[in-house]
Amino acid sequence: MKYLVVGILMGISVPAMAQEIEFSKALAPVAQAMKDNPAAAEKMAKDFLKVYKKDPDAVLALGSAYLTVKNFTKADEMAELVLARSKKDLKAQAEAYILKGDIEAVKDENGNGGGAASNYATAMSLDPKNPTGYMRYASVYRKINPKLVEETYAKLRQEIPNFPIDAEAGHSFFSGNKFDKAFENYAKCNINQLDEGKLVEYLVSAVQLNKYAEALKIANFGGNKFSKNATFAQLGLWSAVETESFAEAEKIALRYLGLEGDKNATDYTYYGKALMGQNKFTEALEKFNKALEVNVEATEPLAKISETYTKMGQEDKALEYSEKYLAKNKNANIIDYANFAQIFVNKAEKGDAANNYAKALSIYDQMVQKFPDYATWTNGIAAGIADKAGKEDLGAAYNQKIVDELGNKSDLNENQKGYLMQALKKLGYYYWGEKNNLDAAKPYYEKLIQLDPNDKNAKAALGIE
Repeated sequence: MKYLVVGILMGISVPAMAQEIEFSKALAPVAQAMKDNPAAAEKMAKDFLKVYKKDPDAVLALGSAYLTVKNFTKADEMAELVLARSKKDLKAQAEAYILKGDIEAVKDENGNGGGAASNYATAMSLDPKNPTGYMRYASVYRKINPKLVEETYAKLRQEIPNFPIDAEAGHSFFSGNKFDKAFENYAKCNINQLDEGKLVEYLVSAVQLNKYAEALKIANFGGNKFSKNATFAQLGLWSAVETESFAEAEKIALRYLGLEGDKNATDYTYYGKALMGQNKFTEALEKFNKALEVNVEATEPLAKISETYTKMGQEDKALEYSEKYLAKNKNANIIDYANFAQIFVNKAEKGDAANNYAKALSIYDQMVQKFPDYATWTNGIAAGIADKAGKEDLGAAYNQKIVDELGNKSDLNENQKGYLMQALKKLGYYYWGEKNNLDAAKPYYEKLIQLDPNDKNAKAALGIE
């Protein structure tokens, strides 16, 4: 398990506790030397201690500097030095145990957190008004014991009512990729009081959870407050498209393109979606093609180009790009193949019906093999296409496949029940209405009446009043 503290401690060059106090300038070159010239750093550290050995904050800051370069022995020496010299200073002792907890956290990145947690717990008991102990303790357990985390936050809130616990909790959960808990805690905050970094985390959490309406609000707020931060514009664009706010998405896209930083294929693809959603097809094609220029390996732009040409009624171009998409995207799903087949259906409605309907049905036959878990749905669509093509016998064959698959199942879910009933109705009509063979139709109506006792055709076929 990687604790929040690991990310914090390994990414700084000067300990956070030393930032705004008198010894920070003296410590900065020592911390840098620990990275660049460890031998020289040791003498510099001794000189630093000669001056600040009576200041527990300075000693602990030096310990944290050692920790950033994973010199655990020296870091722990600094913590022990403070414990030995500050026996009556409970606040200093608490900070020393926080450092010892941090050491254990970094040493045991993939462990169970026991060593770190016990030190943080000691810090909490020594100085209940120090929020760091609570936050570090919660960070250890944020993945494995959410209930304990909530209890820890409750204690912190009781001790320090004005501490921004929800924002800090949101940050902690975000660092552990617990986006649901991060969003939940950030949502409790006054958004006006969140700093830029936490606003970004709040936004990313919303996007990760597909809460696009909320994400759009956060993105607009953050974009107005921190206008140069491209993340708000980028995720605002994505969220606006996902909520089908296409005109707003286009406005955000224009602002986003004016900000510094590279734009990726996904960005241009979303821009294209915003334009396509407003029937600005030519402009949309330009953006999708731009996405392909940015990343020749991108696949979604190919699908969107196909979709755009479909909306423009240019089926041959739509087929060209749909084929490219399916050939390139090894993870294409069943809807992608259904869209491909639908282009042939569209062509059939304009001419050469027999040939194009046959091609559409051949794709559905492939889909049954490629996605067997969706065979019922696939055969149902294929049956409808066959009927539309005037091939009632083939339509009946597809419906029969559904009956064969589901007819004897005793645990049908509602969707399966719906598919089966539809297939039985069509087969009953096929044999009775099309073939004038009531005897052949009756078994289907007998099965149907069990599922729907009020079906009029089934009652009529079976002579039920």
